[in-house]
Amino acid sequence: MKKIFFLSFLLSACLSNETAILSSDILTVEGHIVYGEFAKISLTNSLAFNGVIDSVVVAKSIETKAKVVLSDGESSEILTLKKDETRFPFLYYRSNLIKGEIGKTYDLSIQIRGKEFVSKTIVPKKTEILNVDFLDWIEEGVVYQGFKDIKLTFNNTDLEHKYFKILIKNEKEKKFELARPFIFSTENIATETFPLIVSYIKTDDEGENENQIKVNDVIEIQIISITKDQFYFWKSIKGDQTSILENASYANEVVTNISNGAFGYWSGENISSFKFKIPE
Repeated sequence: MKKIFFLSFLLSACLSNETAILSSDILTVEGHIVYGEFAKISLTNSLAFNGVIDSVVVAKSIETKAKVVLSDGESSEILTLKKDETRFPFLYYRSNLIKGEIGKTYDLSIQIRGKEFVSKTIVPKKTEILNVDFLDWIEEGVVYQGFKDIKLTFNNTDLEHKYFKILIKNEKEKKFELARPFIFSTENIATETFPLIVSYIKTDDEGENENQIKVNDVIEIQIISITKDQFYFWKSIKGDQTSILENASYANEVVTNISNGAFGYWSGENISSFKFKIPE
């Protein structure tokens, strides 16, 4: 049987100052509503995490018999089940009328197993990047020629608390990966602008870091504004350390904004996308 690395069952929880006890056979919710896009909700059963999980077991854990209702305060709709073989879970629920907008509150209701799981979220504002610089990559005091880090300068004039996650990929790659840092916030930043250095590092079989930002390559970055709820979900599973996918070890309690004992998060998002060729 095919074996796969799997994380979404246990990498799914959020906030409202609630916590969920980490165990198997619990409803896991991964819900996003991106600005200008339809909502997408993935439902699975959580599994005991041992690093590698059989793909057949994973496929059977997708929940397909729920009633998922979304409301934006003006209209309400029952989400429909969609299929996308390029992602996992490949079956998910999607809205067909309601899209993400600034200023609205989105109420989510999931009815399954004789229970109702509810949550609410908003779509955060898009961030503004003032400048992009490319720095020589330095590892343990050694400068590596031909490799770079990316320095982003953020506008923070409103001095509000904002929350982000960062995804990155080479244009030749099909899927975005987690950048370093993966998540960050402005909770402890009191200046009107601030810099952030972004790296794209993969670890080889011998545990050595390999920088993926190479001179003359084309790199794509997504700076995703997220809710406080989603941020503290990732933080509660040590997502701020970027190494959440392998050999993960979680506390028994994961922060969640899904009611009734479910794992997961329901969060608005607003994406700022950048694409550039890395200069010398």
